[in-house]
Amino acid sequence: MIGVGDVPALKPQSQVDKNMVTRRTAILGAGGLGVFGILGARLYQLQVLQAEDYRALSENNRFNFNMLLPERGEIRDRFGVGLAKNRQKFRLVMIPERTKEIEKTLDRVALISPLSEGQRERIRRDIRQNPKFVPILVEDNMDWETFSTLNMRLHDLPGIVSEAGQGRAYPENGVFSHILGYIGRASDKDIKADADPLLRQPTFRVGKTGVEASQEKTLRGSSGKLKVEVNARGRIVREWPDPKTRPKSGGDVWLTLDAGLQEFAAKQFATEDEGDDSGGICVIDVITGELRTMLSMPTFDANLFVSGLTQADMDQLNNDPKRPQYNKAIAGGYPPASTFKMVVMLAALESGLIDPSETVFCSGKIRLGNRNFHCWKRRGHGHMNMRDALKNSCDTYFYDISQVVGIDAIANVARRLGLGEKYQIGVGGGISGIVPTQDWKKQRLGTGWRMGDTLNASIGQGFVLATPLQLAVMTARIANMQEAVVPQLVIGPDMQTFEPLDFDPSHLAFVRDAMWAVTSEPGGTAYRNKPFAAGIGLDEIKMAGKTGTGQVRGISTSERATGIRKNSKLPWKLRDHSIFVGYAPFDRPRFAVGTIVEHGGSGAKRAANITRAVLGEALRRDSAGSSADVKAREFKP
Repeated sequence: MIGVGDVPALKPQSQVDKNMVTRRTAILGAGGLGVFGILGARLYQLQVLQAEDYRALSENNRFNFNMLLPERGEIRDRFGVGLAKNRQKFRLVMIPERTKEIEKTLDRVALISPLSEGQRERIRRDIRQNPKFVPILVEDNMDWETFSTLNMRLHDLPGIVSEAGQGRAYPENGVFSHILGYIGRASDKDIKADADPLLRQPTFRVGKTGVEASQEKTLRGSSGKLKVEVNARGRIVREWPDPKTRPKSGGDVWLTLDAGLQEFAAKQFATEDEGDDSGGICVIDVITGELRTMLSMPTFDANLFVSGLTQADMDQLNNDPKRPQYNKAIAGGYPPASTFKMVVMLAALESGLIDPSETVFCSGKIRLGNRNFHCWKRRGHGHMNMRDALKNSCDTYFYDISQVVGIDAIANVARRLGLGEKYQIGVGGGISGIVPTQDWKKQRLGTGWRMGDTLNASIGQGFVLATPLQLAVMTARIANMQEAVVPQLVIGPDMQTFEPLDFDPSHLAFVRDAMWAVTSEPGGTAYRNKPFAAGIGLDEIKMAGKTGTGQVRGISTSERATGIRKNSKLPWKLRDHSIFVGYAPFDRPRFAVGTIVEHGGSGAKRAANITRAVLGEALRRDSAGSSADVKAREFKP
């Protein structure tokens, strides 16, 4: 029992506070250690376990990878002359993810370089169809003054990037336009057919026609990547070049053409009063099949398609009656006229049904049923054997023998000589022409073949159609005598090999001799009383050939009675086509030519004169350039 004076001893206040602080400190310390433990574990996870993952994310935030476009390969002629080259050009692109106000940015660009509504709509479409980081072409082929002015204002144009890149340039005279083709933006069809990401780059260009298209894989090259360091605003502050990711330039493509000869041939089509003649010419090596010239006239400037063809430019091309955008050398189907007579002649010899020494009397016409088939010589040629008939181009003789030989035998020889075939030379757009047969007419027109059809075909009229290239091949095979020469335009690693021609050599020799008479004997339709190739630094050269005058209008009985109107008196569209085929030298054939001048009149004049000049120049250049040719081949791919 505690008494009054017994008071319990109390702990000092400081001791109590000390005990409480110690407990609180222990609790807080334990909590702090727990927090630090959690933080440490998280830091360990981030900095050690997931370090590589976050390093990659950090790199992506700090670096961008821009696609580097490859330099396109060039297209050259056989001597290395550049036909499709690269030149520096200036353009403006937009990266949509780097600008929030696209329309305002375009408005600012338009203050310096006006943008049409069509351009704006194309830009909007490209932005919708591509990821936001893909550069969108704003303007291409800018002049230096505008380009430099815009460069000074880039700080006010968010998302706009100026580029000095490569553009395509073609010879402005256009003499290679139909062959080279042109490049353009990849279409949706192109992108679906080719998974290469280059095609999705709006500034990248692919071959659309001609050699540019057929050799696209060789010319294109492959893309590279450029690692760039950017700041928080996305502006490039440093480039990190890596030789492993540089673009690979496209390979050069070498053609069999002789640029100098092509330009020479184009000059032969020039006229003083009506501009360039319309037509085509092909020069082919009768041994190798290499095309030295393949020209369609008139032509156009392919650079217009690169810089952007205006509606006015397109209307001018489409409304020109001479169709400059049309490749007449491989896609122009014309009646071969009397140049087809060599086919009929060879078919007759091969059949064994015709004695070439026997004559046919030409009175100027032949009657079949109730219709007269006329010879071009109104009063007739008199008695003609086979050689003289070709020399004088007597229609009546070929009317007569074709009825014996028959159209199917004639068509067989025509195909073996290269007619009726579409040649894959790497240009595209060619046609096969028409070599008619009885079955062909029944299937195509649903009617039977008539003897009158055979007579028309025997002089290269009626259903028969051929291109200048096919006529050149036909002539080359006759000149070669042994092999079925096939044309070649793109130089490849291997020499071409040909199938045997498989005609009786004596029959081919007979045809060649008659072709020589056409050009070299008095009375021949292409005879000239002076040496071929005189004045061009070569000795006299014997040339063989055949004229053709392709009729494009019907001639009435009344007009024949009063006199057929001359071509010079007719509108251009109603004039005859002037056609000539030939080869030289006669005794050692080197080059063969097929020439057609649309509405050029008699084949003995315009086409023959062009062929004679071009053949002479081809031989002169071949003699002078043989060493250069060998040197060029050392560098072919």
